[in-house]
Amino acid sequence: MVIRTERSPQEEQLVAAFRAVFDASVMNFGSYNLLYAENVFGREEHPELLLSSTKAPAAELSAQEAVESARHLIVGYRREPAELVLCPVDPAALLPPDDDDAAPSPRVPVLVNLTNLAGMAADDTTVEIALSTGRRVKLDVQTLVTFEQIPGVPLHQQFDVEDFYTFLDHFMDVVERKRN
Repeated sequence: MVIRTERSPQEEQLVAAFRAVFDASVMNFGSYNLLYAENVFGREEHPELLLSSTKAPAAELSAQEAVESARHLIVGYRREPAELVLCPVDPAALLPPDDDDAAPSPRVPVLVNLTNLAGMAADDTTVEIALSTGRRVKLDVQTLVTFEQIPGVPLHQQFDVEDFYTFLDHFMDVVERKRN
């Protein structure tokens, strides 16, 4: 969601819905590029974390536990300072996007930077991130994403994914320089 492309009005609404959740959840939100990724490790065993849930949380999870268990994430990234933000999102609560001006529910994101990154590995369309606390996510990053709630509105992320992988190279260079 970093580079403008020819998107349909419905796809622009989808991008705006994801951006609104991220913006409501993250300070300095405007300085981040975004893309959607599915967390392969995510199980969504905690329905109380979903935006659409009417249940009150039975037990509070830490932000890292919530991200680790979330199936759907908005990934924010920026080069200066080099960091990632993983923000859970519930597509069922956002899709199809509304035209009303209801404020999105903020989520508690997890910041990934030089202080808490334990390891990172990229392979084809997946990026695995290990945090110093032992929590892990495995992002499935696709150039074309569809959602069952709006099957006729694909999310095109080709340029976003290319930029994200360029960022990951930069991020790992920064990590290596700090370790040496």
